[in-house]
Amino acid sequence: MNFIFFPSQTSDDTKRLTQWRNRGLSHHPGDETQSGGWDQEQWEREIRVPGFDPAKIFEQARARLINFDVVPPELLEITTQWNIEERLPQPGDLMIQRIHLFKISNFRLADVLSAVQIAQIIDEPRRFALQYSTVKGHPEKGQSTYTLTWTDDNRVLFTMQPISKPGNLLTRLANPIITQRVRLKVTHAILDTLTKGVLLDLTGYEDV
Repeated sequence: MNFIFFPSQTSDDTKRLTQWRNRGLSHHPGDETQSGGWDQEQWEREIRVPGFDPAKIFEQARARLINFDVVPPELLEITTQWNIEERLPQPGDLMIQRIHLFKISNFRLADVLSAVQIAQIIDEPRRFALQYSTVKGHPEKGQSTYTLTWTDDNRVLFTMQPISKPGNLLTRLANPIITQRVRLKVTHAILDTLTKGVLLDLTGYEDV
């Protein structure tokens, strides 16, 4: 991970995609079965928009997840290779993550930069999944899977399945006081942003 102290208030991490491209992955499938210390979680939220059929809700949620427009930028800024290249995501694509670690009001004291790489995309009529793995230098090792499901009983479910452990000495020392707190904050922000975002996209309101 890279620390940036007193960062500018407007960030453009497009150029950093090249810097992270050749670092390699810090997590590979099955790593969690070879050693201890892994946290495996599952979070689920139903996406409801009164007056709209599940097909429309599913498609709008899919569009947000494809753009990774699922986290508030004041908490975590995302730069994706596929959005820059104006196409759909595919395995091997990179995503730069810039988390605002220390802030006083709107003034940022320190940002942390890291990257993840798309491992798998599943795009089916009633199921969409995006899975990524951490790139070396990420504060954590692991993978996260985001899945949208249009169920047989006409519900639209959003599921998050992160697998992680501290990726370096600093995050091991900070875990669980800081690392887990930040991860939990980001997790809840994603759940809330996607569900409220779909509602806003379809109705113009953030709440009903």
